[in-house]
Amino acid sequence: MKVYDRSRRWLGRQVLRGRVGELWIQRKTKRLERRFCRELAVSSGKPISPAVTLAFKRGEPLRQILLIADIMWEANDLVPELANICPTVAFDLHPHLRKNAGRVPEPQVMVLAVRGFMEEQKALEPDVILFYARPGLLSEEVFDLLRRRWSCPLFGMNLDDKFQFLDYGIFRGGDDNYQRWAQLFDLNITNGIAASEWYQQRGLPCIYSPQGVHRPKGLTMPLSADFKYELSFLGGCKPERKMLIRQIEEMGIAVALFGSGWPNSQWVDDPNAIFQTSQLNLGIGFASPSFTLTTTKGRDFECPGVGACYLTTYNWELTKHYELGKEILCYRSVEELAEMYNYYRKRPVDCLKIAQAAWRRCGNEHTWEKRFRRIFRQVGLLP
Repeated sequence: MKVYDRSRRWLGRQVLRGRVGELWIQRKTKRLERRFCRELAVSSGKPISPAVTLAFKRGEPLRQILLIADIMWEANDLVPELANICPTVAFDLHPHLRKNAGRVPEPQVMVLAVRGFMEEQKALEPDVILFYARPGLLSEEVFDLLRRRWSCPLFGMNLDDKFQFLDYGIFRGGDDNYQRWAQLFDLNITNGIAASEWYQQRGLPCIYSPQGVHRPKGLTMPLSADFKYELSFLGGCKPERKMLIRQIEEMGIAVALFGSGWPNSQWVDDPNAIFQTSQLNLGIGFASPSFTLTTTKGRDFECPGVGACYLTTYNWELTKHYELGKEILCYRSVEELAEMYNYYRKRPVDCLKIAQAAWRRCGNEHTWEKRFRRIFRQVGLLP
């Protein structure tokens, strides 16, 4: 069976390439989008109260946080911010998943990895566990392990709820139906307003909180409008991104590309240097793998948060966090993107002012530390 599955995946990669692959993904995605919209229609009606009534050790300060995640961006962005609140231990699942890729089912890898971590960390006694994992990694056994070892609150965080919460059953990866696991957490943290109501309708404690930004020590607000790049995009090559970049380039607009999968792209050790030296930083706000639905992205806060002029896909949720036109810029079509590019490329000082306004807004409101201090206070884990 394993040989059959590998052969099938190999054949799929050979056939579903280029435009054919894009069309196949678009067809699958349309089914997801229709189901998503049907769920919204069914759940419409009176607003649901977002109140969270949980309370854990109210008034006592946090002493230690345990973060469990398939760590990529979290090491540089999330962990330092949590450490500003209290000492934080991070358990990285990534080496275990990479080592056993294709040989052992991922939920089983998770169980073995967590069990081994517990053996190594016998003295560890966290006050809260933040578990950030996609649904394809989770199992009842891993929750049972965590509950038997620690009695502290267990928080789950999902930043892709639009395409993971419901039981779509369309893609083979198994990264949907997160609602099955959400009931096993003491608190759920979602970056989607619509998804937060889905949790509440199912009686699941949930707090809406979008992503945040971490500013490394020594980083300062930009003061010069002398930019190195006119328009840049930093991020890996994905179907929805590739399609938009192709459309832009067919219009004659050059984009400096940074990230894996792009032809002639460069690896970037310091993304903030690219952000600050780009007159316009292109954002592509589609909820992967959709070509139409948007979601809040980490980049929506990472890029403007370090003092950069950010031009991204219009997303109505961003209006709750920024003043559009003054702190970030948003386009609604590739044609509008071209129009805005033509306007702002001639006005570097305007781009600098937008970047500085974004710097101030994010520092005041959108750091990961501020996000989690608010969450912990709301449920009684901070005085």
